[in-house]
Amino acid sequence: MTDRCAHESFGGNIIKCGTLYLVPTPLGNPDDLSPRARSILENVDYIAAEDTRRAARLLSAVGIGNELVSYYEQNAEQRDEQILNDLLWNAKSVAVVSDAGTPCVSDPGAGLVQKAIERNIKVVSVPGPTAILTALSASGLDPSRFVFVGFAPPKGRKRDDFITGMAQEKYTVVFFESPHRLSKTLADLEKHGLGERRLTIARELTKEYEEFLYLDVMSALRYYETVEPRGEFTLVLEGIKAFERRTDTQLEDQSDEALKDLLHQLLSEGVRTKQAAKILSQASGIEQRRLYDLALEIEEDESDLNQK
Repeated sequence: MTDRCAHESFGGNIIKCGTLYLVPTPLGNPDDLSPRARSILENVDYIAAEDTRRAARLLSAVGIGNELVSYYEQNAEQRDEQILNDLLWNAKSVAVVSDAGTPCVSDPGAGLVQKAIERNIKVVSVPGPTAILTALSASGLDPSRFVFVGFAPPKGRKRDDFITGMAQEKYTVVFFESPHRLSKTLADLEKHGLGERRLTIARELTKEYEEFLYLDVMSALRYYETVEPRGEFTLVLEGIKAFERRTDTQLEDQSDEALKDLLHQLLSEGVRTKQAAKILSQASGIEQRRLYDLALEIEEDESDLNQK
């Protein structure tokens, strides 16, 4: 194992630091573990794993025997100090692995890398499996520019800001979602005016029941009204630029009645008047004031009907 830094111990001996390895693990198929990753996992002093039970199953499947220590969000700060001490003072080399895919991306490890760099400890990132690029490359959506936003916050203002940011994103968006929150996220995307945006849903990547669904947000929402979401999901959402090029629809030229139909869809889903105008304005480029006035007309018309 190659070392980068060296220092003098209290006894006067020169000690070379160990190396921190970031090793991607298969998303589901053990055959995706590269020969280089296998060699590193066999030869480091120990492996810091997000889930030691899952890592043990992988190591057993590929015939690797090595020490595992737990390394997850709740113990990361404490474990960082142990790992850094072993790297810096005990010249041990350590591999970090996540549950699946590349570590440090929506998984523990980013803070450890920063601390290791500050201490001049060598960090080696091994290329390998990643759900982000696996889903993106097969999504059929523009892969030339994209953003990865991780998991949507579960609730509150942070979630609202997150969904609003996705609605305004120019480029392709890649994100993760859990099965029990998938339908809620699809509903929120539709509520923010993204119903016609293309959406590729990648489920159980590289596993036996891998599935790619090529839909739009509205169709995906309807699909999961009858199908229970199961497994691990990576979603790829069409950005504003690609959507506008594809639809080539000039909403500015639409009649007031056509725009009222679009606004009515948002209002009927519980979106407030001002917010409905804002959402459609962001999606179309139409002046928000014009849309707000039309939304008020809808409310006035409905009020008149109720009074009759």
